[in-house]
Amino acid sequence: MLIDEIEVQGSSLSFKCLNLKIDDIKTTFDTIMQKGDIFDIDAGTPGFHDCDCDKGVIRGFYSNLASFNVEFFKDGITTKEEFKRIESCEFLITPERIYLFGKQGPQKLIEMALSAATGEHVERVEFDNHCMELVQGRLTVMKSIVVENPKDKEIRRARLTGHMEDYESYNIVEPNNHEINSISGIIETPLGAMTLTVDKKGKVRLGVKRGLIINLDNLNWILELITSDAGPAPIKTLIEGASENAPF
Repeated sequence: MLIDEIEVQGSSLSFKCLNLKIDDIKTTFDTIMQKGDIFDIDAGTPGFHDCDCDKGVIRGFYSNLASFNVEFFKDGITTKEEFKRIESCEFLITPERIYLFGKQGPQKLIEMALSAATGEHVERVEFDNHCMELVQGRLTVMKSIVVENPKDKEIRRARLTGHMEDYESYNIVEPNNHEINSISGIIETPLGAMTLTVDKKGKVRLGVKRGLIINLDNLNWILELITSDAGPAPIKTLIEGASENAPF
């Protein structure tokens, strides 16, 4: 598998994005390897591991040890024992943005680790109401939309189905005073129809077939679908089985 390809292990793929000023990928890779923390199981130190750089992309993992307790019942006494497990997130670093996949704990830690190693500000990508409205208009089938009102309103949160054009008749949300928390529906992509779920905190979830391979161009296409007024540009490279007939 190429360095810029992700194979979906289950029935969905979730990711978040970060923005980081990158002038040169190879220099950034060398900086991370020299100044970044390296994952050490024995010492319990979170850090980077299994990193590689090729074709203008850095790919690797950031892991930490997370504690959890297991209860045992023995001789009439309940006891707890602490264990540790490895939690990991996989990342793709490109000149435009960083994609994160996997556990939430390491995703939060890698933001600080990248900032410390590079000396640059790392910013998490989030989606405002305008982005959510763009997504709504580009879905072929709307499944659900979660709307939030200010906390002083009687109805603070409402889950609706259908497009928001008709929402005022329900008297649930405050016109021009609400936020779209999340939105979900079917979208046509160069890889075929997928279930797309987007929330305002920047999490994107794709419902796909197990074993589907998504490359970096497809991920960029999805993000442009959410954030670009003009919509995503035609895909640059198609993997086997992909279609050029997506609507954007």
